[in-house]
Amino acid sequence: MLSSLVGRVGVVAGCVLALSASAQPDYAGSDSIFSPIPWQDHGEVRLGSGAPGPDYWQQRADYEIDVTLDTDNTKLVGAIRCTYTNNSRHELSYLWLNLEQNAFNPDSIGTRSMMPDLWWRVPAEFEGGFVLGDAAVDGEIVELAVYDAMAKVPLSDPMKPGESLVFELEFELPIPPSGRLGLYESEDGTVYQLAHWFPNVAVYDDKHGWNILPHQGDGEFYTNFGNYAVSITVPADHLVAATGELVNAEEVLTDEQLERLAKANTSTETVSIRSIDEIPGTGAEGTNTWRFEAKDVRAFAFASSRAFAWDAAIADEDRPVLCQAFYPREGTPLWSDEAVQFGRHSINYYSDWLFEYPYPTATNVNGIVGGMEYPMIVFCAEQRSYEGLFGVTDHEFGHEWYPMIVNSDERRHGWMDEGFNTFINYYSYADFMNESFKGSDYNYIVGKSIASTPTQPIMTYPDRIRGGDLGYLVYGKPGYAMQLLREYVLGPDRFDDAFKEYTRRWAFKSPKPEDFFRTMEDAAGDDLAWFWRGWFYESAAIDQAITDVTAKPRRGKVGVVIANLDRMVMPVQMLVTYDDGSQELRKVPVEAWARTDVFPVQWDSAGKAITRVELDPEKWLPDINRDNNVFEAGTDEEGEVLDKRDPRNVPSTREGSKKKTQ
Repeated sequence: MLSSLVGRVGVVAGCVLALSASAQPDYAGSDSIFSPIPWQDHGEVRLGSGAPGPDYWQQRADYEIDVTLDTDNTKLVGAIRCTYTNNSRHELSYLWLNLEQNAFNPDSIGTRSMMPDLWWRVPAEFEGGFVLGDAAVDGEIVELAVYDAMAKVPLSDPMKPGESLVFELEFELPIPPSGRLGLYESEDGTVYQLAHWFPNVAVYDDKHGWNILPHQGDGEFYTNFGNYAVSITVPADHLVAATGELVNAEEVLTDEQLERLAKANTSTETVSIRSIDEIPGTGAEGTNTWRFEAKDVRAFAFASSRAFAWDAAIADEDRPVLCQAFYPREGTPLWSDEAVQFGRHSINYYSDWLFEYPYPTATNVNGIVGGMEYPMIVFCAEQRSYEGLFGVTDHEFGHEWYPMIVNSDERRHGWMDEGFNTFINYYSYADFMNESFKGSDYNYIVGKSIASTPTQPIMTYPDRIRGGDLGYLVYGKPGYAMQLLREYVLGPDRFDDAFKEYTRRWAFKSPKPEDFFRTMEDAAGDDLAWFWRGWFYESAAIDQAITDVTAKPRRGKVGVVIANLDRMVMPVQMLVTYDDGSQELRKVPVEAWARTDVFPVQWDSAGKAITRVELDPEKWLPDINRDNNVFEAGTDEEGEVLDKRDPRNVPSTREGSKKKTQ
């Protein structure tokens, strides 16, 4: 989804347990930031290398759904048939269902605990939530026990490993006017954007058993992979965009629209399937049923409206992904000119860099939802700004990789999709805008945040992040950390090889944070405990400083004494300027800080004297005090370099040592 943070890509964008100091796990409170992190041993299910092991398993939920959009009463009426397969090694005595829309019931935990200014809050008078009808397991009627945004399904006989059952349920859902789904009133009719619109079986995994954290708003979603066959009945003058492929196009499209769609399936140039000028004036009578099928997806979303125009093109001649845009009149000319081509760029760029996009369609829908992602379909509200529409389109389509392909637990670890996605967006934006990549503005943002009030760790559950910090902890800081790991610590080639290995290993599976951390170490060949602890498990700060300089050669050598004055450690980059005007960049590995907080660096300068030293000259690091990063040598009356340090650059190393190990 899109955060409210303004990031590098120019997008006005809008997903783990808040631990007190006394409750911090051992790996966060260790005296040494370099100490090994005692991750849990999962045996042959999740390997120490970070890869899924030979005993890895995950559950599967395949759905057949029939739903009707009741535009007169602004609600959905539907029925699901879920074939649920127990691939675990355990007997299951019951199932749990996610009822995400119950969060918008006036009595829900989400409604009663949310702040009044949260973006996804619905009007107080709206009475949301599912109305559940008959439920059955293998044809036998069962009584559901509903608890807030979860429901428990009893099983008369325990479900053994390897067995499948069929769960059926009828439901109705009043459509909220806002949130991750909602209604947009176009001048040509209402745009309905529907997501999290059906009850679905919760995840049962090897880490937590049943994942029973109810949806409260900020924490997003964690669902099972499955195949979907969905029939959507709507007014006859509507167009429907959805997850998956339309399998009955000849029943719901005109002959001319079918011809145009066939052309779009072979063209990289945008083809209009239905133009703004062809939007019906009065509307056809009756209903149409649109049928979609999707394989190996974690959710299903759709949008429907009589106000839609529809454009499409394939991503590339060798990549026949149908990139589509559905938008009302208010979206023109920006959407008609750019939306499909923006989508093409994202699908091609991330396929080339990360992992081949595995699905047949990629659809962008304009309406009320600022920015939200689902398998093969995204919702983006921007209508006026070229950069803004590119940014939100690229962000939401980036989510097709994280978490749609790599299925992370967004309810606990929102940074594993939003942070990763923020990170990859930096590079896609620079590529599309033909700009040289210069790094992120987040170094300044993170530095200021770290220097002001201590925040919670990135590992905090999204629904428990204190007010105002969600965008920082879930998007900005982890995205920036990934960028530093690539550009400053490992280097692009080494990082990309490891990150692609992580994506390949966990495509269509469900990794946990330690699987990512272990994979990056395993594939990059580096112990990064200090990095994970400083950036993810703690809210550490960094303050590198120059404490002394031997500016004139002594026995042929010059020297600089550097100090690490706070808890976080990073490698050191030091730009040295000599009295002949020449410069060199000297580097100190992060391991220097494993034994000391004060580290002397000496080298042969070939007789040259130092006139200036600057730490982190490209300002990559979120250093909380840059005043102690620069040394300027004085000169005497004859212009000779004075071999003395600037007293302003002399910090208290005793205090720094204390901070580093507290």
